[in-house]
Amino acid sequence: MGRDQRSWRPDLNDDGELCDMDVSGWIRTEFRAAEFGDKRLTDRLVQLGDELGSSPAESIPASCEDWASTKATYRFCDNESVEPTEILSAHRQSQRSRVSGGDELLVVSDTTYLTFPRHPAKDGLGDISSSDIDVEGVKLHTSVGIRPDTQQMTGVIDQQVLVEDQQAGNTYSTNGKDDPILLENEHEKWLRGDREAAEWLPEDVRPIFVHDRGGDAFSLYEELSKESANAGFVVRANQNRRVLTEGGEGGKLFDWSSDLAERGRNSIEIQQGGGREARTAEVSITAGTCELRAPRNNPDQEGSVKVNVVRVDEVNGTGDPIQWVLLTTESVETFDDILAIIEYYGLRWRIEDWHKVLKSGCKIEERQLQTWERMEVLLSVYSVIAWKVLELRELARGESSVAPEILLSEAERAVLETKFPELSGQSGKAYAVHVAKLGGYLDRGSDPPPGWETMWKGLQKLRMWAEGYELGAE
Repeated sequence: MGRDQRSWRPDLNDDGELCDMDVSGWIRTEFRAAEFGDKRLTDRLVQLGDELGSSPAESIPASCEDWASTKATYRFCDNESVEPTEILSAHRQSQRSRVSGGDELLVVSDTTYLTFPRHPAKDGLGDISSSDIDVEGVKLHTSVGIRPDTQQMTGVIDQQVLVEDQQAGNTYSTNGKDDPILLENEHEKWLRGDREAAEWLPEDVRPIFVHDRGGDAFSLYEELSKESANAGFVVRANQNRRVLTEGGEGGKLFDWSSDLAERGRNSIEIQQGGGREARTAEVSITAGTCELRAPRNNPDQEGSVKVNVVRVDEVNGTGDPIQWVLLTTESVETFDDILAIIEYYGLRWRIEDWHKVLKSGCKIEERQLQTWERMEVLLSVYSVIAWKVLELRELARGESSVAPEILLSEAERAVLETKFPELSGQSGKAYAVHVAKLGGYLDRGSDPPPGWETMWKGLQKLRMWAEGYELGAE
């Protein structure tokens, strides 16, 4: 059975609706614009994306299925003409159709560590932990697009691989196969990613940059506030900065915001992760406006930046209650405005899910190519595949009715209907939920929607059964 027929078809048109395309067409759409100076390399990239995307958790030999294809994959990663930045550039070009049609785009950025403790060769890796623990790897700083109107993740916009030399106190961007770039400070990666996204986006799409506490930098507020008509931000504060209130009084951000009058209450769904359990939190919400004053310890920065502030405090929370202080360019005039800002920040959890898929679903840290230059090529391919996996999960969670033939091949539908006879005549979403059931999803009334892990496990099991079904039919 060919790969084209066994895979999901998760492509969306400009209206956010599913299009009927097989996976080879979908992969071709993402990678066909890659320009390596040799069309054969582009064709190989399309084939590689198809092979690895069909079974992202498998080893390269298992995904490629034969030695000739496996060897071609290693040669592709080792080819001097193959730049990882070009792979993501092709994905960005395809992504423009998903970005167009909206007035704004959330650009969500975050950093994660990729560690390779069992890697036999560590050429090109940097320091991850302290000097007395021998763990090497890289920092991966990624920016993804999310449409605020549909909450669809459009794809990867920017990616920086950072290598740290703790002894010298330096951090470098590997910069693909070009010369590394020295970063002046830890916050520079956020500004570099934001600038790249702003330059790439169509002129009629306004970016709103969403950062967690690591992106709390006065230089970012200073730069973006000058162009608030063309770009905005929502950043969770990490520092108790000096502020000037609207009345001209001085104070500290966290102290001042704790005294603001409550604007209302709401419930927020908290995802599991970082030692916390998933729960519904009732929160008290306040908002106000102040000026952030330049830090005293940096003589190159002076003056102040006017921002709106949204503070979120969990009511009667236990253990690790929510407390967010969000700094933003966006309006806080109405309570609906404030809730939109909180929703924008909440959508940053999507990039944490993407990190999990990249590590657990695509097992990027278990790949063992000899040098980081080769690994970075593979990382670019798997970064796009990880986005695809998340989109599969969203299909199962979506509210829109989708025909099952758009999601599954004829053999896959036949196998699923044999296993679950009640499926016949139902919507594509029902089929997607039953795929998740094959992966262990219980679908009880109190259960949350299926996650990407159960979705992917079920899909792989269905593929295996469908292959047996077709072999039997032959």
